[in-house]
Amino acid sequence: MKIQEQGENGKIIVISDTHFGDESQLLNQAALVDTFVDVLSKKGKVAELVLLGDILDVWMKPLTGALKDAKYFIGQVAALENIEKITYVPGNHDHQLFMDEFRGEVDRSIREGNFSNPEFMPSREYPGTTLSYLAPRPDIPFRMAYPFIVRHANGKEVVLTHGHHLDYFDNSFWWVRTYWLSRYIIRKRKKKKKSPDLQDIETANLPFYGAMSVNPWVPELVESELRFYRVLNFFGRLFRKRAGLSPTRDTLIRDNYDEIEKLLPLLGHPRPGCLVFGHTHRPGVGKTPDSGITVINTGSWLEADTDALNMTWAEIDYDAKLYRLIGKKVELMYSEGI
Repeated sequence: MKIQEQGENGKIIVISDTHFGDESQLLNQAALVDTFVDVLSKKGKVAELVLLGDILDVWMKPLTGALKDAKYFIGQVAALENIEKITYVPGNHDHQLFMDEFRGEVDRSIREGNFSNPEFMPSREYPGTTLSYLAPRPDIPFRMAYPFIVRHANGKEVVLTHGHHLDYFDNSFWWVRTYWLSRYIIRKRKKKKKSPDLQDIETANLPFYGAMSVNPWVPELVESELRFYRVLNFFGRLFRKRAGLSPTRDTLIRDNYDEIEKLLPLLGHPRPGCLVFGHTHRPGVGKTPDSGITVINTGSWLEADTDALNMTWAEIDYDAKLYRLIGKKVELMYSEGI
């Protein structure tokens, strides 16, 4: 079903890249979950908790295993009475959960005698998700939307998306990791007079997402992919002269400004007041130099394999704030107006 944009009043808390299923996940530790949930419980009324992609890592572990790792965390945050609703926006590592819901929509359409092929884009929303089965509160709205949602803060639009579509516009060495397939297929379509839209980028990369989500059923393939990433890591250090690169995108916000300016028009929101994304595992806040859009990256909850800080999240109200959990203390890292 097509997404319905609604204005939001009140605080939005955004967390991404927990990667339940990855061996370096942190929030499978009950003590850490309890500490973070205690922090959230003291935030007053939270209009919406947004789980902004790569919450599960079904590229590293089958869905059942990733859900098992996520069970305690989802159960605890969904039990918080000060959180009014939860919205889950899948990323590239948990894209399978969107496709499961989309295929269900297609099946229902076929049963009703409609054999048309619905498009993925620009956005779709579903009343539930497999992830919501872990929530102990049946009364809490727990929806899925993909690939982005739009909210309002301080009278301006706030666009929230995982950020993996930015990779399509990355011309550096690291684009070979994922969006090489999109580039190849779109070039084969020979759309010389038309720039690719989000539908093109998404559909061209579906084979990659699909292959990666079934690989964990064959652990040997996952280990082979990790070895491949280590090779990329070596050449990344060689060419970029940055030590300790991760297999992730690993780019700072300022490295993404040009990509952000190109992606936002494809989402139908070229000049929002704020863009919130994750994906690169590099938390930060900034403003695009040309359009002055506030940009905030939510970071990740993985063991640090680079010099990037972890255990971070965003809060959106009248401004955009980035927080970090250090032990049992909360540090305000950045604050920027919207």
